[in-house]
This record gives sequence, C-alpha cells and structure tokens, in this order.
Amino acid sequence: MSDLLLRFDGYDELKPLLSGSDEDVLVRLGKPTLIRIPGTDPQPRARLVAALLHGNEDSGYHAVLDVLRTGARFPFDWWVFIGNVRAAMQDGWYAHRYLDGQEDFNRVWGLGPPTTRMRRCASEVLAILEDQPVEAALDIHNTTGHNPYHAILSTVTPAGVRLAATCSDILLEWHQRAYTLMEALDHRCPALAVECGLPGLPDSHAYAAGVLERFLSAPTTEAGVGDPARPRPEQTYEVLHRVEVRPEVRFAFGAPAATMTDEAAELDLVLHPGLDGYNFGMMLAGTELGRIDPGAAMPLCATDRYGRDVTDRYFTTTADGRLLITEDVTPVMMVTTVVQTRRDCLFYIARRRA
Repeated sequence: MSDLLLRFDGYDELKPLLSGSDEDVLVRLGKPTLIRIPGTDPQPRARLVAALLHGNEDSGYHAVLDVLRTGARFPFDWWVFIGNVRAAMQDGWYAHRYLDGQEDFNRVWGLGPPTTRMRRCASEVLAILEDQPVEAALDIHNTTGHNPYHAILSTVTPAGVRLAATCSDILLEWHQRAYTLMEALDHRCPALAVECGLPGLPDSHAYAAGVLERFLSAPTTEAGVGDPARPRPEQTYEVLHRVEVRPEVRFAFGAPAATMTDEAAELDLVLHPGLDGYNFGMMLAGTELGRIDPGAAMPLCATDRYGRDVTDRYFTTTADGRLLITEDVTPVMMVTTVVQTRRDCLFYIARRRA
C-alpha cells in the first residue's frame, strides 16, 4: 500500500468509513484518497470526480460523500479523488487552502520532477488513471471572493464545451499553464473544473450537489458526455491576464488610514474592500483599487498567458497615491484575503466571448 495515497475498490471496503459526520470521514482517511466504484455496464468506461484539492473548499467533498453514502452505481466506473485532507482538518475544519510547507495540490499535476510528496502523489494518481478508459473528469472547487457559479476549461474542444454546458451556464476558458488536474487530463478526455461559489454556504453545497448529479447522469453520445439539448453555455469568457501584488509589497484589504495600527501604517498598499463585487462584471477605467504612499512604485504586476508584462496597459498611480485601472476590464476570481493573494493571485482579467 502506498504511503502517499489510500485506495478503495468498491463499497464493501469503503462503507465502514462513511458513518458519522463528513469530518469523521476525513479523520479516518487522514491522507489523499482514490476510490473506484465499479460500473454496471460491461462496456469499459470511467468518469472521475475530484474534490478538496484545496482544503478550504468543501462543497464538492460534501456532495461526493452524499452520493457515496447512497451506494449508487453507474453504467461507468466512478473514480473519486479526495485531495488535501490534512489542510481540511487543521485548525478546525476547512480553514486552509494548503498548509505552510505544502505545495498547492492543484498546481502539481504533471509538474516535475516528482520530488515532493504532493508531486509524487499526483504522479501516482495519474499513473493509475492512465490505464482507465476515462471519458470525462470533473474537479469541484469553491472561490474565495464572490463569483457567479462557473465552469473552467483549459483546453477548449466541442466535447469540453458540451460538458461545461451540462454543468454550468457560464464557461471560463482558462488558457493558463498552472499544472492543474484538469490540464493533466485534458489530452485524454474533457476535463472540467466547476467553481461553486463561496465555501461553507448551503447554497454552494446545493449547487455542487446539482453539478455532481448532472455530471454522473449525463449520457454518453458520439459528441461526448453531456446533455444533447445544451451544446454550449449561455455565457463564455476568456482569461487574458493574471494580476498579482508584487512579492515585496506589504498590503491589506480595507484598512482605513484613520484607524491604522503601527503595523498597518507600514503597509505599502491598502486595497479597497468589496472589489470582488466586480467579478464577471465590468470595472470601468478610472476605478480606484486602493491607495499607496505618494511617489511609491506600481505595486501590481500583470502578465499575459505567455508571461509578458502588461502592467502599464491596465494600471497607473497618481501623485496623491491612488491606484487606478486605466481600461474597462472584466475581472474574474478576485480574492479578498492577503493569504489567498499570495498563494494564487489578486485576480484575472477576462473578456466576454459570447
């Protein structure tokens, strides 16, 4: 048995672990877990669902356990991967995207060499799945800031778009190289991430459950897995640029100058609260994002999908210390915490395609 990964094949060995609360199950697992529920159809097919790759994103995990507890079986082998169990358990429940000393579990798929425990675990999972006839994959996430529910595709194909339409009304075309699970699988099958809103909310959990139900019940046709009546999502956006706070910049969200502590007074950047309200909407040129010390250098860095710096196109500062956006843009996945900004980015700039 692997020291990196728990494995279960069928309900007989899995069911004793499913009693009690969802948190009880995490304690019993203790580490990343790969589950196979054999299909009822002799034709070899498989579908994969991943959850909890980020330990603070719990909606998909709860939805998966709800289905597993029913003992449901499907025409295809159902593979389930439960990711960063340790991060989900530490400091209460679902408090950390990943732990200090860990890598982001959704940034290690196909990232070599597999020298760390997480990269080795990811490689082990991919090696197991390599021998399986996986026809579709779903990775269920939550967002840090307010966003509409949406699906993400890294490689846009007709089959991928059909699968996205089955799961969500909004599609975000990713086009980034981030070593995510969906990137690692999309050469084999449509691989979709679905963002189910903020974690810890009943509405988010309900949406994740609905996405999972649609994914598991969608028919397989010559056009791929998906509802034939829904060939494409209602709205499609394309990610163009990634926006980060420069690593040397000390910053916070919404610390008013009049009440700053001595520590906060040393901040280089204070971002306005509520910027995530612009997600998937329109942020107009001239919108103020925050404040810097007058005369300080640009605190943000924007890059395109090829890593080229495009900061000057989108951002400027004024003599009195205002940080402004200079073009009308559609921000997506804007976050609201310093930790999340450092561990991923501040937001992405996208454009509406349809």
